[in-house]
Amino acid sequence: MRFFFILTILSITVHANAQHCPWDCSGMIVIRTDLPKDKVYKIKPVLVDANKNVISDTVYGTGLDTYDRCDFLTYEDFTAYRTKRIKVHHFYQYDTFYHFAKGALMVKYNYCEYQGKDIYLRYNDSYSDKPQYHYVLIGDGNRIHLHDFNNELNARNSEAIKNKLRGVWVDMSCSDWALRPTDCKN
Repeated sequence: MRFFFILTILSITVHANAQHCPWDCSGMIVIRTDLPKDKVYKIKPVLVDANKNVISDTVYGTGLDTYDRCDFLTYEDFTAYRTKRIKVHHFYQYDTFYHFAKGALMVKYNYCEYQGKDIYLRYNDSYSDKPQYHYVLIGDGNRIHLHDFNNELNARNSEAIKNKLRGVWVDMSCSDWALRPTDCKN
C-alpha cells in the first residue's frame, strides 16, 4: 500500500512538472527583402498549399477563434498582431519571441501538417488589372521548425538562432517579386 501511495505521488509530481514545448509543430518561414513594406503589403504575400488554398495557423483545441491566416508580415507587424491576440489565448505570447526575424517578413504555420508537402509563397501580380498570382515554392530547406530552437527562444538568444539558420532564409530581390527596378525604390 505504501509503495502504491509513493508511486501515485511520484506520478502526479512528474506529470505536473512535465513541460510541453509551445513550439511543437510550429513552423516559420522568413523572407529577407529590400522591398519597402508598403509595396510588400500591396502585393499581399500569403502562404498557400499545393492546391493553392490559403493556409491558416491555429492553436488547436482551444474552442476559441485561434485561426490565423498565413499572411507574410514584417516582424514588427507580426509581433504587434500576435500581442493583441494574447487576449484571445495565452499561447500567443510565445509568438512574441522571434527577435531573430527583425527586419524580415515572416509567417508561422503548422510545420507537422505540411512537412514533406509542397507549400508556396503566393503574391499578386502588380501589373495586372485582373487578379493574377505568382507562386514561389518554399522548399523543405527554407522551413524552420521552431521546436528545434526551444532553448534559444526561451533564452531570447537571437544571435544563436540566426547563426543556426544561415542559408535557411528565403531571399527575394525586386526581380524575384516580378517587379521593375524603378518600382522597388522607396
